[in-house]
Amino acid sequence: MKDGTMAAPYLRVVPETGAGTGTALRFFTICARNFLPGARILCDSVRRAHPDAVFTVYLCDRDMGYDPEALGMTVAPLEVLGIPALERMIRTYNITELCTAIKPYCFLREFSQSRAEAAEQAPHVVYLDPDIELFSPLIEVAGALDAGASAVLTPHVLKPAERAEFEDDHFLRYGIYNLGFIALRATEAVADVVRWWARRMVDQCIIDLPRGIFVDQKWMDLLPGFLDNVHVLRHPGYNVAYWNLHERRIHGPDSALQCNGQPLRFVHYSGIILEDVEQLSRHSGMFYISNSFGYGPLVRRYRARLTAPENRRLRQMPYAFFWNGAAGSNEHTPGDGGATSWSRPESFLLARQAFTMEQYLGFLTAETREIESRRTTEAVLTPRDGREAFEFPGYCAVCGGHHPMVTSFLYSGATDAEGIPVPNWREHVACRSCGLPNRVRASVHLFLQEFDPAPDSRIYITEQKTVLYDVLARRFSRLTGSEYFGNRVPKGGMFEGVRNENFEALSFQSESFDYLLSFDVLEHVPHPERAFAEAFRVLEPGGTLIFSVPAHLDRYPSTIRAELASDGRIVHHLPAEIHGNPVDEEGGALCFRHFGWDVMDMLREAGFRRPFIFHYWSREFGYLGPGQALFVAEKPR
Repeated sequence: MKDGTMAAPYLRVVPETGAGTGTALRFFTICARNFLPGARILCDSVRRAHPDAVFTVYLCDRDMGYDPEALGMTVAPLEVLGIPALERMIRTYNITELCTAIKPYCFLREFSQSRAEAAEQAPHVVYLDPDIELFSPLIEVAGALDAGASAVLTPHVLKPAERAEFEDDHFLRYGIYNLGFIALRATEAVADVVRWWARRMVDQCIIDLPRGIFVDQKWMDLLPGFLDNVHVLRHPGYNVAYWNLHERRIHGPDSALQCNGQPLRFVHYSGIILEDVEQLSRHSGMFYISNSFGYGPLVRRYRARLTAPENRRLRQMPYAFFWNGAAGSNEHTPGDGGATSWSRPESFLLARQAFTMEQYLGFLTAETREIESRRTTEAVLTPRDGREAFEFPGYCAVCGGHHPMVTSFLYSGATDAEGIPVPNWREHVACRSCGLPNRVRASVHLFLQEFDPAPDSRIYITEQKTVLYDVLARRFSRLTGSEYFGNRVPKGGMFEGVRNENFEALSFQSESFDYLLSFDVLEHVPHPERAFAEAFRVLEPGGTLIFSVPAHLDRYPSTIRAELASDGRIVHHLPAEIHGNPVDEEGGALCFRHFGWDVMDMLREAGFRRPFIFHYWSREFGYLGPGQALFVAEKPR
């Protein structure tokens, strides 16, 4: 792998006596984007200890901002788990709670995947925290599961700890077993218990020590009472960490490390501080590099790999979510002092991702109550007294303040059950201050929030005679805009101070921009596949195309309203639909199509990787109406 996790000389695969030679193992971990370097080190160590094992990273974050192929491991987005209450969990949990809350859902997916892929017996499934490194095969785990164990757990400590830094009563509060590791046998009896676990994690994966709950960990204290043959693995080479260093000694040559005379299986670098080269963990005030009984040198090497230049960008990536946290604190171990969890800014918009039509429709099916609540909210806002226009209070993320949202029934295309017109929410919810409508404000909102562009980012937007262009020009010094004047002006030429560009044949040099923005323009382009090819060409590697278009998110093929024939004639398949045009206010702009999910095929054919949509709704920001979406596609690095 091309990264800073080259094979360590002390990592070896040893076919030891008693090795489990039966069913294979599947491994997975869970992390946010900034923990991907650690997950990559874990993946490398798993592959070397278990070359035939499947390893998956479940990303508790937005799947963007990095190249998964360059990481050399399978990264699965949250959406593949099919968690019905996922959006509620995101809103109510902090990062520690959410990452641990999805663990049982990952197990259920791994069980399903293993049954689908295995010809005979389904592989056993092992979870490991992303700050773990394997040093030799997990022979005892495989052996116990092959022998019929339903689960394998490791206790925090192997003997009474009455005078240790973390005494035994700590583990009565935090859990007997460390859930940085758990291995499960893929049987229906185990799956039933995991489904119970998953149900509890929807709203009970919290840090609430007075109530005796510590995320997912305390719930597993019940596991031996719910399943037969739960194997408690009392092997000193497993789960070596700051909380049990008082009873463990790592020794031996790098090629065959041991712990207390037994092979070292894995080390858990929990709480490592990258900036402090002496302290082992932020959770321990007793152990340091110099007095950690062989643990310190491993921490030093692990820290060096995490801080390698190729990992710096990943480690510095912000979380895509902002958590308030149900528990009100993010305390992880005694002595943290209840550190304040992440605050959600006033302007934060909770947007969902969908990579396929099936994912999007799955969200609609799973969140029927939320969809019904949205429609009820919109109905309450809509007046029944015959007014042609109305307004309601909202927050404009573009203006950065609270302003009235002005709405009308102009171009209303439907009525409700009472015969009252339904506003065209997408086009006609405008901020009274800046005048920008729903779809434009939301697009800019997500662009700024999700991509955090720098003031000097090279940005091209396919408009210039608009309020939006003026707003962005005040913020970004290297913004380029344009309109389409046809043959009246040479390509790339200026007309009354406005640049002329044809999206199907741009005049810019290749790799000129970091971002290309286009909001409701592509439906007016006769050949959008040509426009996507041009967008790909003018973006630098890693650059991003962000656009909105009228789209039917419940169907695959686009609706072709008109086509441009080879002789230049317009062939209409449906009545002409004309949209506003800032350079031709009288004639407007012909709409050639309403897009379907086949637009994703066009993007992939142009060279973009893993295109997706953000779909969103917000009463707070005035982003109302069904089917609101922003399309995103990144050029590979």
